[in-house]
Amino acid sequence: MNATIVPPDGTGFDALIFDWDGTLVDSTEVCFRALSDSLADSGVFLDPDWYWPRQAIASPDLLRSWEQEFGTLPESIDKIIHRCRRYVIEAAPLLQVIEPIASIARLANGRGQEVAIGSNASSDVVVAGLQATGLDAVVDKVATWSDVATGRGKPAPDIFLLAAQMMGADRGRCLVYEDSEAGINAALQAGMTVCDVASGVVRQPAEAR
Repeated sequence: MNATIVPPDGTGFDALIFDWDGTLVDSTEVCFRALSDSLADSGVFLDPDWYWPRQAIASPDLLRSWEQEFGTLPESIDKIIHRCRRYVIEAAPLLQVIEPIASIARLANGRGQEVAIGSNASSDVVVAGLQATGLDAVVDKVATWSDVATGRGKPAPDIFLLAAQMMGADRGRCLVYEDSEAGINAALQAGMTVCDVASGVVRQPAEAR
């Protein structure tokens, strides 16, 4: 995140929803290494040039795309993902908190606003990361890819809609913080205002594509 960008602090909204990877924490290398190592355990090389443009996609959906493009993997996707998640959880202490965004969550929590995570990662991975970084102290609810129907992760709106439901918040009164185009589109489709943390630009639901 560019240090000169100052995202809105969320004052005036009933609830704030934060993406996890790339928004609250810098987990890019941890996630890539975990998936790369898990695939390597199956004898498969993960090409970084193929992975990085797709990094915002939930890993199980990413591997389904891989199979469509390159053929069936030597192990089941479930087995590869289970191992990948174990590697990510083991590496949770290496996660780097993105302080300008984390401070917004802390201040919102101090003001009594509801704070949730809405992530394409799995619940066990996010919970482990929250505990490792201490951000579990400021987050009220966690909604992830694990909690929605298969294929309904971002850019579908389901994760954000579930996060609002868990908090008892009107979706129109939620502000989402996101770093990926898939997540931004998911928030807009959910009828929520969203801040692109990379640019600081705030977009309204009327901009949904």
